[in-house]
Amino acid sequence: MPGFDYSKWDNIELSDDEEDNHPNIDKDSWVRLKHRTRVEREEDEDKKAIRLNKELKKLKDDYSVFGESGKTHTKAVKLQTEIDKIEAELAKMEKEKKWNADNMCKLAESRTEVNSSSGPAPKAEPRLKGEAMAEGYTDFVEKNEELLEKYIAMGANELEEVGEFLKVNGGTLLQGEHAESYLLLDCLEKEMNGMHAEMKKSARQSQLLTQLREFSRAAGRPVRDAVHPVMQRILEHEGTSAAFDTTCKDFEKRLVKRAAEKKIEMDAEEEEEAKKLNPDGPGGLDPMEVFATLPEEMQEAFKAQDIARLQACIESLPEKDAKYHLRRCEDSGLWVPNKEAGPAPYQKGDSDEDD
Repeated sequence: MPGFDYSKWDNIELSDDEEDNHPNIDKDSWVRLKHRTRVEREEDEDKKAIRLNKELKKLKDDYSVFGESGKTHTKAVKLQTEIDKIEAELAKMEKEKKWNADNMCKLAESRTEVNSSSGPAPKAEPRLKGEAMAEGYTDFVEKNEELLEKYIAMGANELEEVGEFLKVNGGTLLQGEHAESYLLLDCLEKEMNGMHAEMKKSARQSQLLTQLREFSRAAGRPVRDAVHPVMQRILEHEGTSAAFDTTCKDFEKRLVKRAAEKKIEMDAEEEEEAKKLNPDGPGGLDPMEVFATLPEEMQEAFKAQDIARLQACIESLPEKDAKYHLRRCEDSGLWVPNKEAGPAPYQKGDSDEDD
């Protein structure tokens, strides 16, 4: 068959090869030793491939920011060089991969079809953005909040239990991206409230849903079909389990950073809202701050809006103190003097009061 590359079959590896078996070594023991060595080597190769693919994805995401017009940018050229290097290394690993009965003849799927359908084959869900992602979120949460909270509470449970739970309830939790949005908000709220340990549990549950959806997109299959193979891979394959743990830790770091940023944003919004409700006075002073510094009797007079009582309080104060408080009341807007009556007493020849 012209054009078909048979070279990958040159590296077929058999555990029961007798050629290198010493006559003084038991053949069955030798076969088991070779098999174990091969399995460990393949796991190391899988770990390396996972790490390289993760680096490659990040580099491609960074490179995509430059767009078509920015490909000649110095940083973009450097990123492309690194991308080419990793892709070449992955291609080399694939070409030099040793084939054996386990990875050549692995059953990819087993099923029984009762009848065929002329309809379109099921596909992975598209990635939603913006308003499309938010549409129906409120209704979903109202309908499934109890189920969502139960799933979040399983963050401390063994993954086997979570996998069984998803096999039963995955059809609901993995329907659209609303569950992932709910868990993301739950993680942020817990971290902002200082519940770091609880955030980590919720973060793991969130990443399980994300990984299931990413697998379904890569395989081009409905997300519900991903539950069994993904959970089995995480549970049984050391490299995949380690990669998942790393993904969770990276997600936690981003949550910690975002929670800190969100708190700053919320504090700024609260401060801005407070300024709108209590704007500074004509002299640039905050009326609430000035009010808190007034003598208690003046505060009570202001609250009661009793002018006579306020006047009596001012007259009872030393002249310097009275002028100080009145000036600050006017600058903050707490006191608006009558312009027709002329300048206030503390504004008549009181330059010596500013010291």
